[in-house]
This record gives sequence, structure tokens and C-alpha cells, in this order.
Amino acid sequence: MKNRGVVMNYYRGAFGGVISLDYMKKYSPVTLIIIAVNVIIFLISNVLGIHRDIISLGGMAPIEYIFQTNEYWRFLTSMFIHSSVMHLVFNMVILMHAGAYFEQKNKSKEFLQFYIFTGLFVSLCSGLFVDGISVGASGAIFALLGYILYYDLLARKRGYGSNSIILPLVVVNVIITLLIPQVSTVGHLSGLFIGYYIPLWLKK
Repeated sequence: MKNRGVVMNYYRGAFGGVISLDYMKKYSPVTLIIIAVNVIIFLISNVLGIHRDIISLGGMAPIEYIFQTNEYWRFLTSMFIHSSVMHLVFNMVILMHAGAYFEQKNKSKEFLQFYIFTGLFVSLCSGLFVDGISVGASGAIFALLGYILYYDLLARKRGYGSNSIILPLVVVNVIITLLIPQVSTVGHLSGLFIGYYIPLWLKK
């Protein structure tokens, strides 16, 4: 495909955008960096045999505990830690599609700001409403899904066709979130909420 004066392979993402590696290196590098950081942390912690320690030290804890211990780094570090291979792979695949779409539609700086802000918001919600330790990038990822869902529904409302799978994907994931106890209901739903409503707030 010829795009922006550069010839490269074209692989369409699930929500739009392009997910070929060469294209993402140029036009969604932050997405690739975030994926790489998550994978590296998981691999190194498992190779060194400190994976459980990383979860214990870096996962999001109840807000009362954080205030008592001043371990405020947990708000950020919990976004880059995953509990299992399946947890990591599932999140990174969706992040590749959703992140590439968002970053290519907007700017890399805006994508990073959105990702960090929504991830911190979800960490806060988890700290307020979850008793145990919470880890994973799914809060920020669900915020991306909420953002994409908003614009997909807006396009459908205006009569435009859509090839995106965002609507059925969100429905399926919400059902899974509500049915499986191990899945963070607070993390997923608060992420979806903030991601969906950010475009509304920006329009005000």
C-alpha cells in the first residue's frame, strides 16, 4: 500500500487503522512501546522468579493502604503488570488494535496522555472499590474501547456504515466481566465509562 509517500504492507486493524509493524513504527510508536514494556516486565519477572513479588509490590492496593504507606507508585506501575500469559496476550492484542487506531487517528502525545490519564483513573477506582491487589492494562484498554465505541455509535447515528467490530466486542467483554469472578469488574467498567465520556466532555 502507498500511504504518505511510503510503500508498505497494509493490515487493517479490527477497529480501523493499520497494524502492520512498519506502519506502526512510523505512525503509532507509543502503542508499540507500551506493548514492549508490558511484555518485557512480564518476561523478566518470570525469568528471575520474582513475578509474585512484582505483583505484590507494584499492583494497585486499597486506597487506605496506599495513604498509610505512601506507595503512590502503585497507581502507575499496576498498569504494566499482568498476572498470567493469557492475561498479557489478551490485553496486548486488543491494545495493538485499539492503540494503533487511536494513535493514528490522533497524535502520539494525545494517545499517551489519554492512556496514562485513564489508567490512573481506573487505578483510583480500583483502590476505592476493590479490597485486594489489582493489576493489568485492561483499565486503560477498556477506556480506548469506550472512546472507539463513542465514535462508532456516532457514525452509525449519522448514517455512516461501519466495518468495526467494536460494538459486539464491547458487549461480549462486558458479559465476560460480569460473569467471571477473576475479572476486575471495577477496572473494566470504569475504564469503559471514562473512555466513552471523554469525547463528550471535550465537546462541552
